[in-house]
Amino acid sequence: MRIKKASLAVVEEWDDVATITPKLNEPADYSAKTCTSLVTFQEAYEHFKKSDLTQHMKNIQPLMEKHGLSAVFSMFFGPPKLRPNLEAERDTVFAIAQCQLEWDTPMHVQILQTIYKKLTGSKFDCPSNGNHWQDVGFQGTDPGTDVRGVGMLGILQFLHLVVSPSLEPLARDIYRIARSERQNFPLAVMSINLTKIALDSMRRGQLNRECNNRGNVIDVLNEFYAAVFCHIFLIWSHQQKTIVDAGYILKDAERFCGHNVGKALRNLHLHLASYANGSNGKSAFEPASKKAKRCTDEAGSELARGFHNVAS
Repeated sequence: MRIKKASLAVVEEWDDVATITPKLNEPADYSAKTCTSLVTFQEAYEHFKKSDLTQHMKNIQPLMEKHGLSAVFSMFFGPPKLRPNLEAERDTVFAIAQCQLEWDTPMHVQILQTIYKKLTGSKFDCPSNGNHWQDVGFQGTDPGTDVRGVGMLGILQFLHLVVSPSLEPLARDIYRIARSERQNFPLAVMSINLTKIALDSMRRGQLNRECNNRGNVIDVLNEFYAAVFCHIFLIWSHQQKTIVDAGYILKDAERFCGHNVGKALRNLHLHLASYANGSNGKSAFEPASKKAKRCTDEAGSELARGFHNVAS
């Protein structure tokens, strides 16, 4: 019964977001035409690091609890533990995921305005409420209703995607296909799901080795998020996927990338390098794409049942 309910929840969630059409929604006559400066990811991240996150720290769950045989297996064959000197940074990341969007906080507004302007090309700020937010893939008129389980970390990683110079060609291609007539999908909602996948991979310790090697958490988390997005984008575009395939693809991407972190990151770098080589990203990632297709075909309904509802 629980499996059937979960499957229905997947269908209902993606039926709802599937109503978003590629047509741009022009903001209503907005008399207060302001133009706030664009914000970088580092500026935004520093804002949260300097904020008082004490209350949020009480609610974080940075580790996935394991019991019985699972705990024993993990002890001998699981990923390495995160180095103690990185635990504070990890906890900060999870605390940011507890922060909800606040329209009366200037930095929150600046982050969203930056995302909107970078993707749509608008010169001016848009109203805080309106259908125009659907142009960048939010479901409704207020982005705050979408962040839910990943809080402002979801918005921060979306910002990272659209403002990072190295990711700009990828972000442009993702936005293009998200707005296409047949293969459109709600970009912001997809991004929020991928932030949840990245956080869960962090909880499982799948990113620990990479974090330990680099001596950093947020950069690894962002790069893994981008790698999962790249993985999904190439499957979506090469295999002509549509929003009805979203549940399967998300679960498959979580499983493949989580179990193959190094390969996922290398595939991202190969794809980004292909833009510089003038191939427009067409030649990279083919082996992973084929493997992902086999996994998707074989897993079937299992992937749909496991699709993340970010509200959980």
